[in-house]
Amino acid sequence: MSARNYPYGYGMKKGRIIVNEQERMQILRIFDMRMNGTGVYAIGKKLYEEQIPFFSDSRDKSIKKVSAILYKSVYTGKNGFPAIVEKDVFNRVQEMKPPSFRRSAKAEKFLEREETFEMIYSEEAEEMKKAILSKIKSNDADILRIREMISEFAGIKYQSIRPIGE
Repeated sequence: MSARNYPYGYGMKKGRIIVNEQERMQILRIFDMRMNGTGVYAIGKKLYEEQIPFFSDSRDKSIKKVSAILYKSVYTGKNGFPAIVEKDVFNRVQEMKPPSFRRSAKAEKFLEREETFEMIYSEEAEEMKKAILSKIKSNDADILRIREMISEFAGIKYQSIRPIGE
């Protein structure tokens, strides 16, 4: 499978962004199922089981792809892309997300970037992880030191995030 340079539902023709009609139908179906109360997991599983192209790699990937489609505002006609989903439908789907899953506008803008990220742990990160687990299991666990170590570990993990291919 080749890498996509544009979101599912779109293509390029003579240098212009166009809507892929077959994919558009699946996007509308996904939003319709969600609006009718079907959960993201069930939608992804159904598309995978039906072996719909783009959703047929694995069930887990299919679920993630459905989630990305439901929460990517580009489908409302942003950033030069033609609208596939009406804004009020998109907004109602966003309201269906549990509050803990809602993103800030800043996070949404960051996630609209088409880069995919990976985390590659350094030896330092692995050693820090082992040290934290060891401290937690010890009889004389110093909670303040453990918190410091966890904070340091978070920084090391953050530094491990890179766009794929970098």
